[in-house]
Amino acid sequence: MNDELPNRIAAMVAQLTVVKAADIRPEHRLREDLGLDSVCSMELLSMLAEELDLDVPMEEAAQVTTVAGTIEMARRHLALKQAPTA
Repeated sequence: MNDELPNRIAAMVAQLTVVKAADIRPEHRLREDLGLDSVCSMELLSMLAEELDLDVPMEEAAQVTTVAGTIEMARRHLALKQAPTA
């Protein structure tokens, strides 16, 4: 799943913007380059929860400013989900 994660996240962001998924790059800033406002950011967080079954704290998500940051945050939470619990 991780190798397709950037494409899945780009597709989610594309649903919230006028930018095509194929044109979304990791270095794009969510607000400045792609135009995501706070409502769209909340929708993106909701999409991550629904499509990837992730529970990312709102405070953590608010610190993410780029597509790459969103991908890394999702990877980190996916790894935590898969880690064995002691």
